[in-house]
Amino acid sequence: MTLCIVSGLLLWGVAVRGAQADTLEEKLGGVTEFVPKASAPVDQLIEVAQRFKIPMAIEWVERSRTAPDQRVPSGKRSVRELIEEIASVAPEHRAIVDGGFVRIYSPIDSLDPLNFLNIRLKSFRVKDADLFAAEDQLRWAIRFKLEPEKYRYGYNGGYGHAADHIFQITKFTLSESDVTVREILNRIALAQGNALWVVTMKSEDLDSPVKFAWHFLPLSEIAELATEHVAVDVMVEGLLDERMTTIPVMLEHGLAGDEGGTIGGSSSQGTSFRYAARIAKLGKDFVTLSLHLNVGRAGEAEFTFDQKVEIYKDRLTEIQPEPRIRIRAYLEPQKSTQD
Repeated sequence: MTLCIVSGLLLWGVAVRGAQADTLEEKLGGVTEFVPKASAPVDQLIEVAQRFKIPMAIEWVERSRTAPDQRVPSGKRSVRELIEEIASVAPEHRAIVDGGFVRIYSPIDSLDPLNFLNIRLKSFRVKDADLFAAEDQLRWAIRFKLEPEKYRYGYNGGYGHAADHIFQITKFTLSESDVTVREILNRIALAQGNALWVVTMKSEDLDSPVKFAWHFLPLSEIAELATEHVAVDVMVEGLLDERMTTIPVMLEHGLAGDEGGTIGGSSSQGTSFRYAARIAKLGKDFVTLSLHLNVGRAGEAEFTFDQKVEIYKDRLTEIQPEPRIRIRAYLEPQKSTQD
């Protein structure tokens, strides 16, 4: 018997802003001519999942006789048919809808008692945790199950992740008993609400349950889920007058998207510039931005502006550090990136 308690704010319905989220069956029934760019089948499946926001649980077993990687031919078909076509590269794999996921798996290998996904745990619990904390707890639970004597007197834990990752939200609670690793991966992905999971293994790895690894990947990134972004327009007389910064932000969660790198340019009149912007702090209704602008003009000393600028909602911040330079910074609504 499996007992499961799940709590947490789900992101389904947020992934497509301003529109009602389609059900999984509706997404699978949509007609498309989309062709994944990747050649490896697992990478192709991930592309499809992220493109159409389809939660997947991918259990891919590699064999020496598996057909070589190949591109999917173009043509109209349903999303379901596209997924089935990719999975059919390895004939022993199947694609089915199961428990809110599209599950890609090999029926024979999925039942192998040495497949680590079948390890059964007496209990698994996390409280008010993000995905990173939950999967770290799962790793330790597997280790305790497989090598109890090794951790009899305790252990040194710890985990890390990249800053500003969408998996920092949401926080959720899981309390389960008598459950397999596969089921826990499903519960974590469903509770997080914006994830798929992937396990790739070689057929010979099934002989050793100690070899276990999985990957969670987001269906939507910060740039897709953000409702607003930081914008900076820069005017340099005779050289530049355009948007230089567009950084998606989720102020309610303290997250920001890609800031971009240093930008530079020059004119035939000998004027040049270097520009960079970096988020120094995120608040509930403001962003502190570190701005750097360097302008060189023929026959003049180089001008440098290097300053932190606070940008508030519903307010334009305008700076004129030099008569021929104007900087405008503001927060504005983020346009949807969905097709």
